[in-house]
Amino acid sequence: MREQIKDYISQFNNTLNFNGICWWIIDFKDEPDYFYCNEFMEDTFSLNKNLEKHSVAETCPIAGDYNKNIDLATSAQEKAKIVFSEYSQLISQEIDEYKNKFPYYNQELNKTFYFSSRAKILEKDEENNISVLYGIIEDITFVELQKKELEENSDTIDKYVMISTTDLQGNITDVSTSFCELSGYTKDELIGSNHNIIRHPDTPNETFKDMWSTIKSGNTWKGEIKDKNKNGESFWIYNIISPNFDEKGKISGYTSIKHDITDKKTIEKLSQKDKLTNLYNRIKIDDTLNKEIEKAKRYNLDFSIVIIDIDNFKSINDKHGHIVGDKILIEFAKILKTNIRKIDIAGRWGGEEFIIISENTNISSTQLLAEKLRLSIENFDFKVAGKNTASFGVSQYKENDTIESLINRADKALYKAKKSGKNRVEILK
Repeated sequence: MREQIKDYISQFNNTLNFNGICWWIIDFKDEPDYFYCNEFMEDTFSLNKNLEKHSVAETCPIAGDYNKNIDLATSAQEKAKIVFSEYSQLISQEIDEYKNKFPYYNQELNKTFYFSSRAKILEKDEENNISVLYGIIEDITFVELQKKELEENSDTIDKYVMISTTDLQGNITDVSTSFCELSGYTKDELIGSNHNIIRHPDTPNETFKDMWSTIKSGNTWKGEIKDKNKNGESFWIYNIISPNFDEKGKISGYTSIKHDITDKKTIEKLSQKDKLTNLYNRIKIDDTLNKEIEKAKRYNLDFSIVIIDIDNFKSINDKHGHIVGDKILIEFAKILKTNIRKIDIAGRWGGEEFIIISENTNISSTQLLAEKLRLSIENFDFKVAGKNTASFGVSQYKENDTIESLINRADKALYKAKKSGKNRVEILK
């Protein structure tokens, strides 16, 4: 097993083993036919605990046990085929993530269970080939059965399904016990209050604008929202909000069905960070740039980027060694995080290059931010290596820009800064 895979397994064990979640990791680069998983998954799907790794073809819950018992779970056959298909699309990089459900027939219990399955690329190599895959599997049998018994089992639904209804202004008119438990509020505290009572400041205004625009037009809105409970602790929900109609066909209010996805977001956070600097990695940066471009197009908003390159970094590595070089990268990342706004995104672009995404900011303001960072770096003592500098290239999103064109302008500005003597900020409009 590669040391890198051991590190991921250790991280997942520390983060997820107390949450009743099955997780698996595939070293797709070196061992694509095997997966590593936690003990809970071994227990759930009766896997051999004496094995360090398991065969995808023979013991995967979808590919293995499901096929052996296909005749006993025929009603769910098409759903299993969908998961197969989406997994194939994932490893061919046609999609970034799959989220679906599959059946699992337990021969000992003579019963079919249902699970949600989510998988994503955790890491790519320098050639953009998949290096590591991961996934989580959750037992959703109970939820699936409850859907079928919605009318007869309202008491059970109240206890286990997070539901709330509101009036046209978003004031809560009814709420389930399950949602009360997650939010930390009682029914009396929630009914009559607005959903803003649980709103987390990290959730952008654009999310709520999109939500209200969708449901006011009579359509169903689906999306992920970060909220906070009564104690101020954050949690994530996947929200499905549908309008309610009166006898005349007019919208009379809204119903929201929520699913707690806090554990899923924890895994996503692990997969989005650069292991050395703890800044966002290329996968997260690319995703953020795509979202910022879509927001800029839709709402006519500004945003700018800064690409940063540590000056003379190769000489530092040659003189002091890569261990010292890594320490400088870590310290450099801390300088960036300390000196940017809360809404700015800092990431490691590759090697000794970094990137800042500045939301709602034009090129002039971002140039000032870059100059602030330049001075902070110039005045910082990097311990073993002493003083050092960095060069900066700044560009702003323009109409019809792609990620490539936006990055290209910032790269050209950075190249100009390097050619002009380094330790400079250059912009390219």
